[in-house]
Formats: sequence, structure tokens, C-alpha cells
Amino acid sequence: MDSGIVLAPLWNRSLCDCFLTSKHHPQRFVRFLTYIFGVAMASTDCTCTGFADASSEGSDFDVAEISDFDDFSVTNDDLRIIDYIDRELLMQDLAPVMNRVDDALPQGAPNPVNQPLDLGLNVEPQWTRENFIPRQVPEYRLTGGATIQHPEDAQPIQYFSLFWGDEWWNHLVTETNRYAASQNPPPGWTTVTVLEMKGFIGLLLGTGIMKMPCLSNYWRQKKRLFKTEFGAIMTRDRFLMIWRFLHVANNGNADPATPDRLAKLRPMLTYLNEKFRTVYIPYGDVTIDESMVKFKGRLGFRQYMPAKPIKWGIKVWCLAESSTGYMNSFQIYSGKEAGQEQGLAHRVVKDLLVPYHHSNIRVVMDNFYTSVPLLRDLHHSGICAAGTVRANRKFLPKDLLPKTVRLEKHQFHVAQAEQLMYTIWMDTKAVCVLSNYHCPTQTGTVNRRAGRQVQQQVDVPAALADYQVNMKGVDLCDQMLGYYMPSHRSRKWWRRVFNYLLMASAHNAYVVAKDTNAEFAAKHWPGFQDFLEDLAEDLVANLTTTRAPPILHVARPCHYLHTLRCRPDGLYKVCVECKLKGLKGRTSKMMCKICNVPVHQRCLQEHQARMLGQ
Repeated sequence: MDSGIVLAPLWNRSLCDCFLTSKHHPQRFVRFLTYIFGVAMASTDCTCTGFADASSEGSDFDVAEISDFDDFSVTNDDLRIIDYIDRELLMQDLAPVMNRVDDALPQGAPNPVNQPLDLGLNVEPQWTRENFIPRQVPEYRLTGGATIQHPEDAQPIQYFSLFWGDEWWNHLVTETNRYAASQNPPPGWTTVTVLEMKGFIGLLLGTGIMKMPCLSNYWRQKKRLFKTEFGAIMTRDRFLMIWRFLHVANNGNADPATPDRLAKLRPMLTYLNEKFRTVYIPYGDVTIDESMVKFKGRLGFRQYMPAKPIKWGIKVWCLAESSTGYMNSFQIYSGKEAGQEQGLAHRVVKDLLVPYHHSNIRVVMDNFYTSVPLLRDLHHSGICAAGTVRANRKFLPKDLLPKTVRLEKHQFHVAQAEQLMYTIWMDTKAVCVLSNYHCPTQTGTVNRRAGRQVQQQVDVPAALADYQVNMKGVDLCDQMLGYYMPSHRSRKWWRRVFNYLLMASAHNAYVVAKDTNAEFAAKHWPGFQDFLEDLAEDLVANLTTTRAPPILHVARPCHYLHTLRCRPDGLYKVCVECKLKGLKGRTSKMMCKICNVPVHQRCLQEHQARMLGQ
């Protein structure tokens, strides 16, 4: 095999970029690559002139002596020079070569390239409080904004379709009809169409904008001041039946051997995570924080967070843009998982930031996540990170902890170690901040009252000033979703998450609309509610009810047989016959088809006799 063919994609894709960015260690970088390619080509007569020509620009290392690799050993220090390499991509490119590397090594000798990379995450740093090394904030490498442009007069439905495309509507309709067929649906049920599903979602958005105490109140016909147009779009029973059979995943695909607590939502989580990441790229500053979906029912992974406005519910880890609240990616916490050697917070942050490796994106987080090993790991992945840190974390400077240092109001101290910068600042109480990209000598300002009625600017380290400005992305997203969240009660936990992700999709569409056509959006949708109202109107635009609303105040027909059917909402109501007898608490989920009142099976004969006047 010609080595030029094997090595060309490797050099052209990742190693060339890595070579250009490894300005601090060009010789060690070339030594590392020389070792890899030297072992790979040792048993062949091939040469690699392309590699020699390219590497000669960045180092004076004599790559012609490639045959001397036998006396060369790769250490962890040599491996650390690939800070800016995506290791997974590198290993994919090296796959055709690695088999020959294994064959060339002595029997039983470990392959140094396949060994886990020891980045020294848990090594005690050497902190210093003087003679700081100046640092510059790395330049953000991505181009922020929407990746798909729309015409200036595009409507909300067009922006929303970026996240809920035709394939998702078809999937939702297919799974809903499949689940309904498996549940022996009541008489009168017909399969849902895409048009009906869009109308259902439009009405669901409307229930979040117009708050009513009960879902059936949206179909009221009395008191014109409180009537809506919901009945002209879809009948109440049809809406409740779609809500009852709404489904996202195929229950038949569940694997008992590998149980998934989020199986009910897995297709939706995968689909929307991919859409959120690809439709819009953040402009450089993002926030990682947890969000809560309100739910008080029985659930194995329900969480209690007393400091949150929503104290009981389902925890969602979110990565959101600081300035707009756009949700770029998310994970739902479903309990303890394996493979978390560095801890839960470390794993969550790394997972959320996978698409932004080596982009120098700037992320801020609170003290639940921040630690020295995490910021070191993010530095090696090409991610700038900062956040408040708890004083009991390992590897912090022991002489700059709240218990060991006395500070005056608004006084601060700074320490530096390798790529890390640590500061402690006295506000009402001591605040500790850790960063892997700020310069220790740079300062910023924050507004504080300091015992005065008028705020004044106070000098603080730049890391703390940036934290205060950018630590708002997830909170901003929660604020916008909370205003218009459909919140009607349900025993099924996944319906609450479904509503949450629906609103997140609508808000992301609003952010994309403002980014794509700012002037048009500011004129027609000055607020998120305006955008939501137009979106709901667009979704129900082509749908009308199949029958007119019932005429009220007309005597119920009693001249033919009364029969029973299940209530479309599945709720238990007090039997009218038992109530007339003074028997309280006897409920039934059956109802009379003619009278539309709850009746027990054993009370049906009495009910018919009473209605016929017998």
C-alpha cells in the first residue's frame, strides 16, 4: 500500500491544523508525529516527503532521521502537546496506520498512541501570588448566528419548522396513531393527520398564553366574555383524545436488557438536541446551569431543589447562550449513571460542550460544576471556562481560602498556576472564582450599593466581572419559557417535559428570527408573546372543526336506549344515580352516550328508567 494515500487524509484534516496551532511546542510536536509515522513505515520502503516538507516550516527538527525511532520513547509530556487535537478525530484518521504500528512494536509492548492520555488533571498546582504571566483571551474560532437564512418577510411557522420539520411531524403522528391502536380506542376515534397534529400543538401553545383553571374551559359556550374560538378549530373531545394518545416513542422498541428511563422521550431528545446545535451557533459566551420542569407526581428521578423557584420536578442540564437565552443543548438527569470517574458535574459539562471543542468558546458556570480538574480538562479541549468555586474543592491555594484570609469590603487577592487563575473577593461574603483563560492582572467593574442608595462601580478581577455579565443564559431561557408554559396537570411525567421542549423550540425559533431579520422581527414581534401568538395562528390556520359546537338549553333526547361509553379524558366522576341516592364518593369512568353524565354500569337501568319517566 502506498503510504502517501494512507497519510494524505491524516495530514490534510487534523494534523495540519494542529501543527499550525501548536506554536509553543513545534519541536516536540514534530517528534510526536515522527514517532507515529516512523513506526508505521519502518517495515516498508515508502518515504513520506510530504510530511517532511510540511513540517520543515514549523521546526528545524531533522525529520530525515526518521529511521532512528527505535531509540525514541514518548512520555506524557510529549503527549500533552496535542492540547488542540480532537483525540477521537485523530484516532479515526490513524486507524489505517495503527495496525502496522502494533505489528512493528516488540511483542507485549504497549502502543503509546493508544494509551489513555494523562493530562495531569489531579496534580497539585503550584500557585503563585506574584510575577504573573500575562495571558490573552483566545480568539473565538466559530462564526456565530443562524446557519440557515430566511427571507425578510418569513413568518413564525417558517422559523419554527427549522426545529420541528416535516420528518418530526410525521414521526409524531405515526407514534400517536400506533399507540392509540394498541389501546383499544373508544368509538369515534379516527387516526390523526399532520394537519390535525399541527392544530393540536397550536391550541396547546394557546393554552399557555391564555391561562384557564381547567382545560375544558377553553370550549365554554356560555358567558361571551369568557368564550374562546377553540371550538371552531377542534372539538373538545377530539383535543382530549389526541392529548390522551399523544406519543413520542414506540413502546415496542424498548429493550428490557438495557432499560432506559427516558425511553418515552428518547427520539425527541435526540432529534431536538441535534436541531438546537446545528440551526444556530452561539456568538462566543454561553452558560451552563440546571433548569427544572415542574412535576410533583411519582417518579424515580424527581428532584428537590429548595433554592429554585420550581422546587420539585425534573432536572435538565442546559447550555444556553448568555445574551439571548438560546438553548444550544440539554440533558435530562435520570439518576446515577456509570462512567463518571471525574464526577457528575464534570461529565455533564464535558458532554454539553462536545460540539465546541477547540473553538475557544467562553463558558461560565456556578460552583456546583467548577473545579480545578474540570478547568484543566476544558483547557486541553480548547474551551475557555470560568465560574465561582466552592472553598472546599481540592487544589485551591490554601492561603487564599475564606477561612484563612481576612479581606476588607470589596478587597480581592489573585493567584496563578499554569493556565489557571484564582481570585477571592469580599462582597457581603467571600466569593471565589476560578478561570482557565483570564489574565490575573486584568480588572473589570461591577455595580454595588456598598451601604448607599445609589449604586457605584467597584473594581474587581476581570474573571468575576465576566461571570456577573454572562451567568444569565439559562435563567433568561427559564424566564421566557415560564411565562407561557402550558401547565395543566397530568400524571404522565413526560408530558411536562414535552411541553418544556415545545416551548424551548418556540423560543429558539424566536431568537433565530431576531438574529436573521432583526428589523422585521422588532417591528412585528417586539416580544416573545407576539411571536407565539402568530405561531399558534399559523399552526391552526388550515384547520376547522368537523362539526359545529353543540346547541345548549335543548332537552336531552330520551326516547331511545341509553348506553355507556368511556369518558374521553379518562377521569373518574361521581355517578349521578349514586349522588341522587346520597351515596358519596362512588365514582365511575363510564358515561351515558346520550346524556353525557357519569353513570355506573350497575346504575344504567335505573338511569334509563328515570330519564324515560318510568
